[in-house]
Amino acid sequence: MTTPKPITSPGATDAYEPLSTAEKIEEKASLAGLAAADALRGVDVAAVVLLGLFVCPPLAILVVVVVVPLLVAALVVGLIAAVLSTPYLLVHHLRGHHGGHGALFMHRLRGAGRALLDLAPHRIVADAGKTDPAS
Repeated sequence: MTTPKPITSPGATDAYEPLSTAEKIEEKASLAGLAAADALRGVDVAAVVLLGLFVCPPLAILVVVVVVPLLVAALVVGLIAAVLSTPYLLVHHLRGHHGGHGALFMHRLRGAGRALLDLAPHRIVADAGKTDPAS
């Protein structure tokens, strides 16, 4: 191993001034900081590259291999359910088994219509004119 040449100050004569312990530690710390910064920069670039390599192709494979067949299977099951339930729903509807739901529906529909009519602008203005200003 070779020993480094001592650093001389600009105004010094030919006499060698060896580095003090504090200067040696400072120089080594500076070199260690530069090495750490370069290593972190390399890790950062490697992480971005690995993220691009690992994330994009597996997600595309996942979509093609898993999601598309699941969507197709859901579509097929939905179509089969619609085909099998249609005759039952048609017969049930055509026989007139409505129960009491039609009357309840009409009652609620009339109530909703009245509520909308009460919210009409001309009704709000009329109701505002009826209020007593003294209260």
